[in-house]
Amino acid sequence: MLGPESVSKGCFGFCPKSPAGKKKSKAPAPNPLKIFSNEIWYEGYAKIWNEIGTKLETVEDDVTEKLLSDLLSFITSSEATHQIPTAALLTGINLPDHDVLFGHLIKKIKCEKKVSHKVALLSSSDCCSIKHAIERTVSHLMSGQTKLLESPSSDEEDDLDSEDDENIKQKFVKKSACTMRTLLQWYQNENELSPSKKVKFNKEDKGKLIIILKDFEAISSKVLQDFVQILSGYVNMLPLVLVLGVATTLSSISDNLSHSTTSRLCLKSFQSQPSVYFLNNTLNKVFLSPDCPFQLSGKLFKFFTNVFLFYDFSVNRFTQGIKYCVMEHFREGGSIVGLLCCSEDDFEHNIAKMNHNHLEELRRIDSFKKHIERLKDDQLVDALLNDEDATKKEALKLMRQLRQTIKEFYLCLHILHLLVSQLPNAPLGVQLRELYAVAMTKDITRTDDYKECRQLLEFQAKDQLIMKMNKIITLLNENKSLSGNLQGNLRDFKIKLENAGLNQVKRTPVKIEIRKRSQLKQKVVEMGSIGQSEFEQMRTTLLDYLMYDVLNKALQPPSTNDSKWCFWEILILVETEARHRVVPRIRAPIHVALNNPHHYLQCDCCKMESEDQILPTMPDICIAYKLHLESSCLINMYDWLQSFNLIVNPKGTQGVEVDQKIQARFTQAVAELEFLGFIKSSKRKTDHMEKLTWGGPLHSV
Repeated sequence: MLGPESVSKGCFGFCPKSPAGKKKSKAPAPNPLKIFSNEIWYEGYAKIWNEIGTKLETVEDDVTEKLLSDLLSFITSSEATHQIPTAALLTGINLPDHDVLFGHLIKKIKCEKKVSHKVALLSSSDCCSIKHAIERTVSHLMSGQTKLLESPSSDEEDDLDSEDDENIKQKFVKKSACTMRTLLQWYQNENELSPSKKVKFNKEDKGKLIIILKDFEAISSKVLQDFVQILSGYVNMLPLVLVLGVATTLSSISDNLSHSTTSRLCLKSFQSQPSVYFLNNTLNKVFLSPDCPFQLSGKLFKFFTNVFLFYDFSVNRFTQGIKYCVMEHFREGGSIVGLLCCSEDDFEHNIAKMNHNHLEELRRIDSFKKHIERLKDDQLVDALLNDEDATKKEALKLMRQLRQTIKEFYLCLHILHLLVSQLPNAPLGVQLRELYAVAMTKDITRTDDYKECRQLLEFQAKDQLIMKMNKIITLLNENKSLSGNLQGNLRDFKIKLENAGLNQVKRTPVKIEIRKRSQLKQKVVEMGSIGQSEFEQMRTTLLDYLMYDVLNKALQPPSTNDSKWCFWEILILVETEARHRVVPRIRAPIHVALNNPHHYLQCDCCKMESEDQILPTMPDICIAYKLHLESSCLINMYDWLQSFNLIVNPKGTQGVEVDQKIQARFTQAVAELEFLGFIKSSKRKTDHMEKLTWGGPLHSV
């Protein structure tokens, strides 16, 4: 590695400003996946994700439709008084996707047909001072007619001709001129005459000036108070409306603003749905659906859910993580996944396009191999291994069977959710996603939680059980092609439950001579049913039928290697290294880079013979890092410097004053380690550093 004697040279380029009045069109960002556009896997991936993206947009619009409609009606119906109409939008602290929500709001405001509203969207970075807040507000509100121009230098102003000055004044507003007085004059000029029809505006046709503060709590209280007081001075002349994005509670407004300031606001609160509601709605309508072309494995789905619940509460990041895993699934699966991981209507067309190489890849799939091993017809086995037409026909049959299995799986999962979601303590969970994560990982019918739910259902009252039966029958009516005889059987059970009495049925016990365990078991069951009523006996029969006959067969995970799950590798995204790229492990790569720089630099000067070796040609931060690993919790700075000096300058004499250049290099390396979070200054001992990782005190982490 080169020492500090090297001199860095830089060349700085300055792009000339575009001529006044000419807007430079921005070229769209290039698609990094364009190089795969001709490959089969990318075509299949792009097609299904476009469909998923359309569904996601529809779900987002449906969730926020009522909230945004109420907010828009408040904005349009607000009247000018001595107070500023203010809408407090309680977004919730668990909703980091604020930009998406406010983007929908601005889009809905601009789509208003009757009047044309002007919108200013301000963040905390735009409100570092009252001057910046006013400038941003005025520039955003006037951006529909004018454009904000950064203050040009004096040299540029002198070079402008008189004609250019007039054009600029007509089309641009200087940053220094963005004041409330300028906004008032602009608004009066805009509403005096219509630029197109040259007629006067009616008072009802005038649009509102909407100012949105999307992160209210992050803005300084002093800036907020001054901002509100300035706006209140123009409330009788300008139709101002404030929208405050509040992440915590409504009381934060009174905490950040004084009483004299809040008295100038006419507040009305609007509550948005929590982020968990957005997640459940997105999963139930898009991903946890038999219509989705792909399915998530239990472990991968649980991983993404845990990241959402314990890290960021961001639905957007959740969907982007799934998108990356879907892309990796198609890329690794190649042409087979690109052709067969599609909607059910495209199966026949895509299988017909498969060539010899595609069929050979298909025959190498593990689940298809096991399917062939189960076949007893040798002639059929030979045809599937050698005849392309027979293989295509069998593949089409198995893919349709797999889709049918997935539909039955989801139907029974919904039935189980209706039965157990409201049980005490919810052993299997309350949401459908919790049941899905367990059912896709292992046989849910053999778990202890499933057995506990079965026991709790034995205590269900008659009206509660009949209500659940009605919901299940309604669900089966929507899926008549999958229900079969189940719907008729449940209707019969429902009629019997309604007619069943609550009086105990007295039965004369049959005397059985106990000689075997089976006879003892029969005797115990009979003695337990002597005191049961007719309803209790019917309830037990119904639950046994549902949970052990119906659900037990359909809720089998793909890991059971059942023949009905053949080709599950094509449709189900399994746990791969992709999840480590979605949520990367930062600590391990940093340790590898500092402990063994040759791993990344691939230079001969940093190549070590053993892991404990420290070379003087290594980067300074690597030398300091490896020395700090050898120390205890507290590191003496003088000893650390002497060790660093011996490695960097092995010819130097110990005890002699260290060269200033080496001291500077050591100081920079220590500062970088402190910036990375490995050490910090110790208050217990002077001239000591305290380790924060790998053996450091727990309270410091």
